[in-house]
Amino acid sequence: MDVQSKMLVSGGLIAAGTAIATVSIKSAGAILVADAVSGFVHWAEDAYARKDTPIIGRLIGQANIEHHVKPRAFVARSYLESSWDLIVLSTVIVGVAWWFERLSWPVVVFALTAANANQIHKWAHRAPHENGRLITLFQRMKLLQTQRHHGRHHSGNKDSYYCSITNVLNPILERMKLWKRLERFNSLMFGLQRKADPSVKPEAVISPKTP
Repeated sequence: MDVQSKMLVSGGLIAAGTAIATVSIKSAGAILVADAVSGFVHWAEDAYARKDTPIIGRLIGQANIEHHVKPRAFVARSYLESSWDLIVLSTVIVGVAWWFERLSWPVVVFALTAANANQIHKWAHRAPHENGRLITLFQRMKLLQTQRHHGRHHSGNKDSYYCSITNVLNPILERMKLWKRLERFNSLMFGLQRKADPSVKPEAVISPKTP
C-alpha cells in the first residue's frame, strides 16, 4: 500500500471514529435530557400533586401516593396502561419539532426514551428473573437504572432520587440539592409548600442536619 492509500485509509478511519463519537455523545445527551425531564416531572408530582389536587389529582396525585405505599403494584400493569400518556406527549413533541422543521434523530432518541420512562421505572421494581436477560444485562452495565439505585427514592422521606431512567443524574442533582432549592424557591416566590406524603411514616422522616 502506497503512502497516498495509507493516508486515505487513515482519514477514513478518523472520519468514522469521529462520526461514531458524535453519535454516541449526542445519543447520551438526549437520553440524559430525557432522564432530567423525567426527574423534574416526578419531583413536581411527588411534591405538589395529591388526590384532592384539581384536574390531575385522581389521575396523578392518587396514583403517586399509591405507588409509594405499594411500589410493586404498577408492575402488573400492561405497557400501554403505564406508558400511554408519555407516548402521547412524546408524539406531540416529535410532531411539533417536525412542524417547525427542527426534527432530528437526537429529538427522536429523546422522545423514544421519554416515552419509555415509566417502563424503565417499572423494570427497576422488578426482579432480574422478571426482566429477562437483556434488560438485566443493561441494568448490570448501568445503561438502565438499577433496582438498588431506584430503591433510594423509596426510602426515608421519599423526596430524593427522582430521575428514573439512568443512575447518572441523581447523585449529581442530590449534591446540588436541586429539588430542595426548587421547593424553597416556589415557597418564597409563589407560596407553594411541599405537601406531606401520607405514605411516609413519622418515624421514617429524616430531620435535616443543622449547619
